[in-house]
Amino acid sequence: MSGDDNEETFNLNSSINGHSVHICSPMDSKGPPLIRVIRRQSRENLYAAWILFLTFISYTCYHMTRKIISVVKSSLYTPNCTLGLEEGSYAPKHVIRSHALISNDTPLVESCPQWEPFNEQNGSHLLGILDVVFLFCYAIGVLISGYVAERVNKRYFLSGGMIGIATFTALMGIIYFAKLHNYAYFLIFQILNGIAQSTGWPTVVAIVSNWFGKSKRGFIMGVWNSHTSLGNMLGSVIPGFWAQGDWGWSFIVPAIIAGSVGVLVFLTLVVDPKEVDCVKPRQNDEDTEEESTSEQSPDEHEQLLDRPNTANQNAPQASRAITLLDALKIEGVISFSLALFFNKLVSYTFLFWLPFYLDNILIGGKRYGGKEAAFLSIFFDIGGIIGGILAGIVIDKTGAKALICVTMLGISVPILYVYQLYGTESLAVNITLMILSGITVNGPYALITTAVSAELGHNPSLRGNQEATATVSAIIDSTGSLGAALGPLLAGFIQPTGWMNVFYTMMASELLSLLSLFFPLKKELTGYFRRRSAERSYAFDESGKIIASA
Repeated sequence: MSGDDNEETFNLNSSINGHSVHICSPMDSKGPPLIRVIRRQSRENLYAAWILFLTFISYTCYHMTRKIISVVKSSLYTPNCTLGLEEGSYAPKHVIRSHALISNDTPLVESCPQWEPFNEQNGSHLLGILDVVFLFCYAIGVLISGYVAERVNKRYFLSGGMIGIATFTALMGIIYFAKLHNYAYFLIFQILNGIAQSTGWPTVVAIVSNWFGKSKRGFIMGVWNSHTSLGNMLGSVIPGFWAQGDWGWSFIVPAIIAGSVGVLVFLTLVVDPKEVDCVKPRQNDEDTEEESTSEQSPDEHEQLLDRPNTANQNAPQASRAITLLDALKIEGVISFSLALFFNKLVSYTFLFWLPFYLDNILIGGKRYGGKEAAFLSIFFDIGGIIGGILAGIVIDKTGAKALICVTMLGISVPILYVYQLYGTESLAVNITLMILSGITVNGPYALITTAVSAELGHNPSLRGNQEATATVSAIIDSTGSLGAALGPLLAGFIQPTGWMNVFYTMMASELLSLLSLFFPLKKELTGYFRRRSAERSYAFDESGKIIASA
């Protein structure tokens, strides 16, 4: 018996087995304040709020476990270390007394915190290879995951992926306790973790777009996308407690959290509103027809109204998952994919190397250790949260996705230059510039991977088959992830020549990301000036009828 049948069968005051029963009224004003608010909401709103929260904490766990390796790097390899142990002092068990090394013509002390096989001069290169192997597997995996996610139950797919990342992250921590020093172990677990990590993004974007339509999608997804930055922050803070000691726990504790959330996803995730008899929100296909109609001239509009409606005749009765080639043909997919390639190169260079960078520079004449550097790096992610929300608000008001991205990318270039020049002046200056860098670098990243992907995935050019969000978001994120793999690798090889060269590389990448959006930007500006010209050509009365024309 359905819920509607129950409501028809029982009144507010009814009887069950001879006992008087009072069924709660949704309009009852009694109870605690939060409960009263909840009871006033519709079923659709309650389900949508839970799905937004559940996917939020899910992908927070994805990014939390992804960030750990960047925090632990300072325990695996310490360049130019001058923190030698005093004679007769006890060397903690995470310190390996390796032979003297030379880096940038500076001798390393024999008691640096290091972990074999990273206790050699090529330690930074080995760490860079770990980053690129992980991200390359992620890039290939996310393309496959988007294709698979459109064809399987997304609840099983997402919860299985979370159990996978929990398992492989925990195995990375076992390396420490088992005292394993073979580089192959690190490579294998990074490969498996990269594959498991790829299951998350196309799946959660598709699920959220099922529950939230075009209206205010930019703002909602801008706030929701803060899971990326929050995950990075938690991935800095939680592992940071053990980063300079028993670093195995830096992997195991987040793995336990991720596994627990994975179980919750399996038990409670509702993929589509239809599963619980809720109404699916309006998507681009319905809105676009109204918008295109409003932009017609009066004569064209009348002709359009007289034209027989064949949309339902031509549309397929049931949507099917589209191919990768069909998704690539959607206008804007290639341009935004290339833009994300160069932008994510910069974002992930910060993700994997910022704690290491902060640990190896003097800020206001003071050097901060690995634990403090991990905590400091969260300000970049705070900036990312602000940038994503700002970009989402602006796109809801303007719809100018390319213009917003180009503006933020253009501003990021001088900010990165200033950050490298003056970030060492004082802690306050460093934090301020770090936040500004996060806003301008991660703002476009957040916008492209959420609102833009969802909009393109419901593009009207799909002609009735608008269920392509997972495939489109997989293409865009996979292309971006290739850049994410390249960025940390380049940083690992360029860093020995000086950090300024690393920043020059990131600045050049932001410029290339900006140039990739030339055609979408041109289309937006052309459409804007055409609409302005049309508005000046006609005057309308209150009912919308034309009363004058230029």
